[in-house]
Amino acid sequence: MASRAIQRTCDAVRVMSVDTGKVVPRSEISLGVAPALRGRLAQLAATRVLVVDYFASRRCSLVIGDLTIDFEDEPPGPGYAELASIERVRVFAESRLLVILGDAGFTLRLGGPPFARHLGVDLDRPDRWIDFLDQPGVLARSRPFRWRRP
Repeated sequence: MASRAIQRTCDAVRVMSVDTGKVVPRSEISLGVAPALRGRLAQLAATRVLVVDYFASRRCSLVIGDLTIDFEDEPPGPGYAELASIERVRVFAESRLLVILGDAGFTLRLGGPPFARHLGVDLDRPDRWIDFLDQPGVLARSRPFRWRRP
């Protein structure tokens, strides 16, 4: 399969071009890992891949949404770019999120109560996420939303 270039933009100023056949280097997108999660990510992944995606929905003329971080058994299909691995865990992100991940200061963390821990994300610049939700076409999804596995 021949690789093709994907060009994504979050606003008129910043454009990121990604060759779908290559891993996006840390020099373009660097994902942080919270101290409590460092050294544990590979164990949590258990040979699975990490997928950064999003959910968005229109309610009362307003688009609401959330970033989702989950482990998957297989790499996702087209529409996802591979980022540099973290602690030997392969990482994939929905292509439309690449500009946000590069600009917003993305950090993986553990969230939830002690009996139901899950991966979460902190953004140093959450305003980039709000800008993303205001874009036309943000509701067009490549994968349907699904509930987290227990």
